[in-house]
Amino acid sequence: MAAGLITVAHKSGGPLADIVETSQSSRTGFLASEADEYARAILEVIAMSSEEKKRIIEAARASVDRFSEKEFEKSFLRAVEPLMRLD
Repeated sequence: MAAGLITVAHKSGGPLADIVETSQSSRTGFLASEADEYARAILEVIAMSSEEKKRIIEAARASVDRFSEKEFEKSFLRAVEPLMRLD
């Protein structure tokens, strides 16, 4: 996604939970679990206009910041801070 490729990922785990957004207004890729779903997604990507592909690529690139090292550090510190208090 960060490299500008339109993602077609398996509809499970991380991609399903929080990596790939599939709603039309904020699509960052496609999810599939069966061979025919993968084929349909790939055909849809191939048939898309350049403008539609560009929208998906831009949305996907913008979404990867939430997986940065900085975001991980902030979230980790927020999670462990209560455990470190000496109250």
